[in-house]
Amino acid sequence: MNKNDLARFSRQLLMQDIGYEGMEKLMNSKVAIVGCGALGSTQAEILARAGIKKIKVIDRDYVDLSNLHRTHMITEKDAIDTLPKAIACKKWIKEIDSSIEVESVIDDFDSTNAEKFLNNVDLIIDGTDNLESRFLINDFSVKYNIPWIYAGVSSWYGNVMFIKPNQGACLRCLIPETNNQNESCDIIPSIGTMTTLVSSISSNLAIRYLAGNEVPYGVLFVIDGRDISLEKIKITKNEKCPTCGLHQYEFLEKKISRNVVRICGTHAIEIRPEKFLNIDFIKKINKIKEKFNVISINKYSIRVQRDTIQIVLMNNGLGIVEGINDVNIAKKLYDELFNIII
Repeated sequence: MNKNDLARFSRQLLMQDIGYEGMEKLMNSKVAIVGCGALGSTQAEILARAGIKKIKVIDRDYVDLSNLHRTHMITEKDAIDTLPKAIACKKWIKEIDSSIEVESVIDDFDSTNAEKFLNNVDLIIDGTDNLESRFLINDFSVKYNIPWIYAGVSSWYGNVMFIKPNQGACLRCLIPETNNQNESCDIIPSIGTMTTLVSSISSNLAIRYLAGNEVPYGVLFVIDGRDISLEKIKITKNEKCPTCGLHQYEFLEKKISRNVVRICGTHAIEIRPEKFLNIDFIKKINKIKEKFNVISINKYSIRVQRDTIQIVLMNNGLGIVEGINDVNIAKKLYDELFNIII
């Protein structure tokens, strides 16, 4: 630990259960945060300020004006520029501490890449908004014995649980059915205070664990933001749990084909290229303007419009066509833009 670190973390070094030894452990830890929206961005900010020196953020989405009321480390300009969330998180983490190694991944998180993205980390933190991704993290956690923290928000309520694989209850012990009736394509109501509360509790567990302290595992923290109350519920490990009891990893082994998919809860369609590229939008800007109205452009993404339909194309080739439900029309517009650029 150098002189700058001693000054930066001087108050934290005085903390019981952290001190110099715990601080060294924090600085040598690597964390993966799946999702860099309201929860993930707040968790990333807290952990960056706490001294975690290696952070990986995974998110396929881009910053939108509707994110600003609850998402940390993003600005109105990021939304106007259609900046990918993973890039925005990386940018602002580096503003907090330029020595942090930040790996930003702009991609969907699914069974085709989970093992690659989550490999070689000390802890996984849930910044997602759907059960499918959480069950996938849970499969990986149990299979490879890497702990993770489940975190979720809906309206004024939130849940957090530290999952220590093969010792305490896993997520499937808590939610055994995959076809949960609460999962839908409705947009989940949320407020910034709740995402911050849930992120603070989940990040607090992360900091204590990474600093070498015992943390309660298999305990569900239930946060009520209306009454400002916190309840702790012990979740019993289920010996017949399909994941941690029977070691069946159905989400890791799930076969998927997602070249073109409708994005749940939106009038938008995601289109994935055959292979990821590294596109230079600036070189083709004049040709693009001949066919589309360019709304915003940067090294990571371009947003264009034709009539009422907008297309956001990432520099890896991942595209999102907004304002349409017709897959064929969306694919046609994407192909037209993609062929101009490549």
